[in-house]
This record gives sequence, C-alpha cells and structure tokens, in this order.
Amino acid sequence: MAECFVKGILAAYETRINQGADITEHGAVEQLLCSMLAELHPILFADETGTVCYLVGVAAHGKLTLAYEGDCSCGVVAPAITIEWITPPHCKANWRRDRSHRELAQDPARNRITRCLKVNCLPDPDFVFHPLAIGERLVFVTDGFWAELTEAQQRSLLAAPDSDFVAVEDDVTWIDVQL
Repeated sequence: MAECFVKGILAAYETRINQGADITEHGAVEQLLCSMLAELHPILFADETGTVCYLVGVAAHGKLTLAYEGDCSCGVVAPAITIEWITPPHCKANWRRDRSHRELAQDPARNRITRCLKVNCLPDPDFVFHPLAIGERLVFVTDGFWAELTEAQQRSLLAAPDSDFVAVEDDVTWIDVQL
C-alpha cells in the first residue's frame, strides 16, 4: 500500500506540474496536495484495506509545505546534527499536540495513531509551512527513527548513513534532504 501511495503521489504531482500547477505559495500547494490526496484515495483503497500514515512535502520558491496524517515526522537538521521537529505526530500520547518527540518516545500510547489515511475516511491532512534557506537540511522519518532511536543514534545515522545501529522493533526509515 505504501508503494502504491508513493507512486500515486509522484505521478499526480508530475501531471499537475506539467499542466502548470501553481506552487509559488503555501495556499496553492495546500490545495494541490488536497486534490491529489482526494483523487488517490479511491484508487488506493480499490483493492486494499488498511491504513497509511504519510508525510508529503513540497519544497519550492523558498517555502516548504508539508501535508501529513499519522506518526511520520519532518525535522530541520542543525549543523550540530540536532533535529528540530516541525510536525507533531498524530497519536493518543500527543492528543493535545503539546509534547516533544522525546517525551512521546517514552509513552506507549504513541503507537495508537489518531489520524491516518483509511478506507472509510477521506484524507484530512494537517499542514505545516516552513520557510527554506539555501543549504538547509531536512529529514523525513518514520516513528521508528524519531522514537526508537536515541538522539545519539539519530545523529550517528545522519552523519554516516551506512553505519550499523542497534536493531529496534519498529521500521527505521529516513530521507535526508539537503537544499
């Protein structure tokens, strides 16, 4: 299902860009992403059941627009390889949306997702807008990265992606983007 989601988003985005979609302002990108997600929803769930946590980002014209539901997160990586998380996860442990990722990592209720893409519910992403600077570094991660790994392990993987790390129970996936 995740593969179908990614392929569907990339194909829809390419089509929309080729048709001249406006990606100069956050509001225009938000509308674009909402329409893409709404069109993908029935296709994604035509033959599948289950749920998808997702985080989609569009970086253009010095602006980052993020759409997400679930526990994937985006962070800004500082030169000292510390991460400032800019997307609060949708989970029972964060129902007030006021806890840090480090606090959430210690709470078992972080595994109870409160929002995600599912068959009987149309996409309803939260949006985060962030100004971008040349040379800025972003990291897009699953909850296995931000919750299962220590901050030292996160720094180590961002500094040397091919290095070994202690295996954990959850999926540890990250995309490291330098602008």
